[in-house]
Amino acid sequence: MNGSRFFSEARHCARLIVHTLAQRNLNAAVTFYLTERNGLVWLAVVLNLTQMEGRLEGFISSETLHHLSTALHGKPVFLSNSTGLRYMILLSALPKLPEMIPYPSVFEKNSLPLGVGLSGPLAMLTLQNTLICGEPGSGKSNLLEGLNYAATLHGWIRFYVDPDATTFNPDVLNPKNPYPVAQSAKEFKVLLGAVHAELARRRTLFQEAAQNGAMPTNLDEYNQIAKEPLPRLILFVDEANSYFDDKEILEQVTDLARRGRKWGLTVVLAGHNWRAKDVPRGLSAMIPVRISFRVSDDTSAAVVLGSRRWGKEALSLRLPGRGILFMNGQYSIFQAYRLTAEQAVPAQPVEFNPLSDVERALVAYALEQLEGRFIVNRLAQALAGQGISHHQVQKIAEQFERRSWLTKPQHATDARRITLELARLAGVAHTGVQAVHAHTGAVLPIQEPVQAGCA
Repeated sequence: MNGSRFFSEARHCARLIVHTLAQRNLNAAVTFYLTERNGLVWLAVVLNLTQMEGRLEGFISSETLHHLSTALHGKPVFLSNSTGLRYMILLSALPKLPEMIPYPSVFEKNSLPLGVGLSGPLAMLTLQNTLICGEPGSGKSNLLEGLNYAATLHGWIRFYVDPDATTFNPDVLNPKNPYPVAQSAKEFKVLLGAVHAELARRRTLFQEAAQNGAMPTNLDEYNQIAKEPLPRLILFVDEANSYFDDKEILEQVTDLARRGRKWGLTVVLAGHNWRAKDVPRGLSAMIPVRISFRVSDDTSAAVVLGSRRWGKEALSLRLPGRGILFMNGQYSIFQAYRLTAEQAVPAQPVEFNPLSDVERALVAYALEQLEGRFIVNRLAQALAGQGISHHQVQKIAEQFERRSWLTKPQHATDARRITLELARLAGVAHTGVQAVHAHTGAVLPIQEPVQAGCA
């Protein structure tokens, strides 16, 4: 530490603080000292509580802190009351975080890398429910993609809820994930049912694995004694607050956040704009990790971070991926990792047939009755009795097209056509049916039965 330089500056700052307080009719005896932590030099101005003139609220108000910072030419001023009352002023320059940090190629087993803070890399090393906010373009979606990437590498079972099916688009990151992305509230409830069913199954397994009548208390204990270890579970919900007007969904998510950790479940909730009603006390108490990226209003960040002051700090975030993290009881500024194009490819694809029964029925009908043409109107009419709507068929067609399972029409009057790959996935067992080669565009007959199975 450059003692002479910082001591002189510290004395000047201390005098300015006393003068500024007096301007607000606040007077107190003060002492000051310098301290260094993690390479940063701080001035601590200690107020003698027995020699104060003015109400205590005046010394600690946000207006006073702002006035002090202005008098100190913008230096950050923080309030500390852990041992008495003191102002903490950062004298040294803040170290700068990089604007972009590639996602690490190696990281600890079952950890979820987050990014880099002023003190080094940051990661969740234990199962912790997480709440995230950030306006479009702030880095929220990229963080979710990074968490999803790590969970995929670890072989965790992933559940996704995304109203727009863009953040967790299975066509990009999870082409063969066993659970489809839920979009509507109805689909969300179905997915929640699947999560609850998995937890119930695990409860039974824990009971069966009990030794001397003592059941494992968490997933790690179970995996130490089980013949077949269980993977962790993670539930991602983007734009979560848009679903929470439905009390049933809110209650079920709260229940999962409360008791899921024992069975190996982590809940990650993200959204653009949060309000206090979206995170009631019962749910908030179950979420120890909070992250805010750039926001358009400090209320959203304050709700997520649990702090009005840090909520205001989120308004000043500018760079994509620059955020505020609350974890392990501490706040820190960090830069989130960013996935490269190569990392966006799933490293551990799950081997299974990605088509649902309804999707297989649509493909079979198109091949058998429509000469391989995927005509939305005709398909919706044909399967109306199975409860599938025109809108759902249209969405399926768009998803198939993005995956190159359907040809893209060259003209508005052209129909999409089934590709050979999609015909095989659907398990078509009829000869003479025509499908299109995905790359050459050639129309080819299916000469032999194909079995439904892995892609």
